[in-house]
Amino acid sequence: MTFNFVETTSRNLTPIHEFVMIEETARVTRIQGDLVDVESVVKSGCSSCQQVDTCGSGQIAKGMSTRYLKLTIQSSLPLNVGDEVVIALPENKLLSAAMQVYILPLIGLLIGGAIGQYLLVDKWQLHELFALLLAAVASLSGFLFARYSQNRPDTQKALQVKILRKCDNSHAANAIGVNIHNK
Repeated sequence: MTFNFVETTSRNLTPIHEFVMIEETARVTRIQGDLVDVESVVKSGCSSCQQVDTCGSGQIAKGMSTRYLKLTIQSSLPLNVGDEVVIALPENKLLSAAMQVYILPLIGLLIGGAIGQYLLVDKWQLHELFALLLAAVASLSGFLFARYSQNRPDTQKALQVKILRKCDNSHAANAIGVNIHNK
């Protein structure tokens, strides 16, 4: 699943700490107090370029059904059902989370394998399967540590999607249509 996001600098910044936001256009589908349900079209990376008609991946993407990303976001903006909004996520927080999930298990695998090879195989003359087992346990430990760090409340709060602003009419005209389901 690929999202086509546009990078821009957030407008709600302190003067010293500017950060890049990953933005996407969404449509408001329901409002309940300060909770806003939004829906955005999940775009395939292979269906948006000019070569879509001559590319095999583009042809496959054309045949796939349209999928929607539905989120409930807390917002104090004055919005109405059907409004186009810009939702955003801090790029540095997303990249940090992805790095932890991919890199920590890999580091555990490499360190566990190296220690297992050196201690268990070279020093204690055990079978290589014990080194492999230690590498797998170290990799699993890296994954569990990454999962623990991603489930911390401060990390969860930093990775929450926010509504930045309401789209103006010129931007909304270029937005992709989304089905509105009132519940």
